[in-house]
Amino acid sequence: MTIMAVSSFPDVAEFALLGSPWTQVALAAAFAVALLAAVVTWAEKQVPTAARRGIGVLAWVSAGLVATVMLGFFVGGAWVIFGVLLAHSSVALAALGLLAVRSASSVTSGPAASR
Repeated sequence: MTIMAVSSFPDVAEFALLGSPWTQVALAAAFAVALLAAVVTWAEKQVPTAARRGIGVLAWVSAGLVATVMLGFFVGGAWVIFGVLLAHSSVALAALGLLAVRSASSVTSGPAASR
């Protein structure tokens, strides 16, 4: 939703911290990472541990990037609702990253790994 608003409305785009095109790229990449992290967490047995950890860290980096974009909307003051939406997205991305990293460590150090 924020990607569409930034690309469609110049008033919203001027409050985007990274500028309109880079904000769109950053949020689209974060969306792709969120989908990837969700799939990797769901199919943890089929994905190697290093890949799950890497995608978890990538989700944390994306959460930080989304939080950076969020700051632009909070500081600007005019489009605070987009900042609230991005705050939720940033927390959700960080949680997905945590789940991906924890699933990587639970598969390698769980009860089945000691057999």
